[in-house]
Formats: sequence, structure tokens, C-alpha cells
Amino acid sequence: MHSERPGAKKTISALTVDPEGLFMLEELEIRLPQDIFAELGGDRAQRSCETFRSLRRSALSWLDGQLGVSLRYAAAAATAARREEQHEFCQLAQFWYVALLIGARELETAQGVLGAIEIRSDDSVSQSVAAMSHVVRGKLLLAVGSIDASIVEINNGLEIAQRCRVRSLRPPSYVTIALGTLRRADMRSCLHFVDKLAEEAQLGYFGQAAGAWVTAQAVEARSGVASAAGLIDGIVTNPLVLRQLLVSEPAAASWLVRAADKLGAQDLAERSVAAAIDTSVRNQQFSVIRGSALHAAGQLEGDSCKLREAAYLYPDRWCVASAKEDLADVLAKRCSERTEAIGTLESALETYTEVSSPRDASRVVGKLREFGVRRGAIRTTECEGLLPSGASNRSQHGLTNTEFAVAELVSQGFTNNEVGRQLFISQHTVAFHLKKVFQKLNVASRVELAANWKMT
Repeated sequence: MHSERPGAKKTISALTVDPEGLFMLEELEIRLPQDIFAELGGDRAQRSCETFRSLRRSALSWLDGQLGVSLRYAAAAATAARREEQHEFCQLAQFWYVALLIGARELETAQGVLGAIEIRSDDSVSQSVAAMSHVVRGKLLLAVGSIDASIVEINNGLEIAQRCRVRSLRPPSYVTIALGTLRRADMRSCLHFVDKLAEEAQLGYFGQAAGAWVTAQAVEARSGVASAAGLIDGIVTNPLVLRQLLVSEPAAASWLVRAADKLGAQDLAERSVAAAIDTSVRNQQFSVIRGSALHAAGQLEGDSCKLREAAYLYPDRWCVASAKEDLADVLAKRCSERTEAIGTLESALETYTEVSSPRDASRVVGKLREFGVRRGAIRTTECEGLLPSGASNRSQHGLTNTEFAVAELVSQGFTNNEVGRQLFISQHTVAFHLKKVFQKLNVASRVELAANWKMT
């Protein structure tokens, strides 16, 4: 356990944007997580209650990467909150427990606790509590693969938080929506919420490692992994950020190893794996964390056995598909394993499709194509209601799914290379589809396409 005095500050990396619009990490002082609900209520009377004391211990344990210890204290805080319920803070503290359960992928337990909180609430529930309920439920829905429902819940929570001026709910909400829209290949919405994360960083409200991670993913998707190199280095080399990330986002370790490998940064890949293994040792009771460590190690070592075990251990279906996809990549390097590689990719594709993740499904379709296995094109979609009016509900105008996706991305200013990266097709294939789009929409240039697309 840490021994920092209450109210002490810790310097961690936070997201900012330079004048040219590139993302980077820089140092920013933020409060330790014992003040996670400070904006929602944190007077001295509250801080003297049993709920607050347990919550503080939980937050400090989480900060130190001890999810099991953190959950025990969070459970104690939730129990005390139900007993005391002297003020709003006690109600809100129970959601911290649910959020930790979601990170641990104890999803049935999280559902049960959240349902009990909502049943106990009545029409007199405060706006802050209502907003928190929507946001936490949205995070739970994303974890079980219900992206559309997740985004609806988060938006409801954000609307309430805006009315009652609770800013602290914005960053975690933006992280959840950005991750969901990225998996849906809705880059317009994803980048919109990543920009909002950057704004929160500059205002001093950014403190979540997950925010840096989802931003790095968005930057890689937008412009290639080299553009995200600074973010990736900042995440991996900052122990505090990395510990928070590994106990909150089970997909993070494998993504960091994959990204580091693309960068040729062997040292970053090794550090990511070492941190994931250390986190697993300290949290042996959680299969999701052990699966995350095995997944990362299996990637680094090209070990199919570890990747198979990771896929078996993960309770998160998206993570299962990710482990299977990486397993197929390892198997594909061995001629004798071709049939198994194809079967593994098909299994990953099925799961990605079930959890509404067309971006990942499109990538797997491309890999199957390399084996001579044809699958239908995966439709990429934009989520309604996330952006200002006029940015959604585009008519297809007789376009195929791929042509529609190409037109949508080109209208946003993406180059053919960037569009190909989003859809996992070559620049030449993008050019072919773009020519068809021009013909069907009767436009002659990218500028004309963008202007017409905005009016449809």
C-alpha cells in the first residue's frame, strides 16, 4: 500500500495536442484517485465516514495495480455505503465497486450489483447518481459486446452530467465511446471524442490511462503507428500509467506489444510483457489478467500454446477473438498449420461480428482473403446522434457497402492510404472504389464529393 498523505498529488502523463494537431504525452499534475468523487461531494464530514476511508484504500490499491485488494476495499465501501447512506457520496461510491468489477471482467457480479443499486434508487435520486448509473452501465455493455446500447447509455449519462455540471464523468465517458466507435470503424465519431479527451486534458480533467491508450489506437488508425509512437512510449515507460491501464483494460497489453512490434521497438514490447506478467502475479485470482499476460507474452514469443490458453481464459469475447486472431498469425507462419490458421481466423471473425466490431472483422476478412478464402465485405457504420446535425444518416445512393465506407472516409479528408488502413484494403483498391463512387454520385473530385456528401 502507498503511504501518501491525503490530498497529495502525483505527476503522471496526460494527453495534450500540439499546434499541428499531433497528439503527445506531457506531464500534468492530477489528484490521486482517493479524490475520484471529489467533484460529486467531498466535504470533511463525508471524508470521515467509513465509506470514504474504504474507498480511498481501494483507489490507492488500484493505483498500485492491486486489483484484488482494491476490489476488497471497494466491496467494503459499498457495504458501508448501503448501511450509512448519509449523503450522496455514499451512493456514488457504490459505482466505483461496479467499475472495478467490470475491469476485472466479473460481469455477472457487476450486473447484479448495478441492478441492486438501481432498484434501491427511487424518483428522488440525484442527477449526479443518475448520470453515474448511465455511464457505468454503458461501460458494462461495451464489455459484453453491446456497442450500440453502450453508446446510448453513455450519451444519456453525459446529457445528465452536463445539466448538473459534473465534469469528472466526461473523460471515462469519452473513452468508452471512442473505443466503441473505433471498433465499429466509425472514425468520424471516434476522432470527435478523442478531440474531446484532448480538451479535457488541457483543462486538467484528464487522469485516466485508458484515455491515453484509446487515443493511441485512434492515432494509429488515422495516420499509422509511427504517428502514435510518442503516446505508446509515454504509456509503456510510465509505471503509474501502465499499472492503471493493465488492471482496467484487458486488451491493452496485447495492443501495446503489437504496436511496439510494428515500430521495431523491442524494448517497449518487452517492458509491456514484463509489466503484464507482474500484474498477473499480483492478481492471480483474475483469469482476465492472466489471459492478458499470456496473450502479450505469446505475441512476443510467437508461442501458440500461450495464445491458445489466453483465448481459453478470457471472459471477454472481444479479447477471445483478438487472441485467436494473433494465434492464427503465428500458425500462418507454419505451412503445416494452414488449415488450423484458417479455422482460427474464421472463429475470430464470427466472434468479432457477434460483438459488433466491424473494423476488426474487416481486418480478419482481409487475412482470410490472403489464404484464398472469400467472405462478404463488412459494413462500417456511423453511430447516430454522436455528432452535430448533418454528420450522420447518409443515404447510400446505390453504393455498395465498401463504396459507402470509402466515400464516408474520403469526405472526411482521409487520403487513399489512410482509407485503406481503416478498411484493410490496398490504396489501389480504394482508388478503384472511389472511381465507382464518383460515377454513381456524378462528381468529379474529392472536394466535390465532400461538399455533396455533407448535403445528403
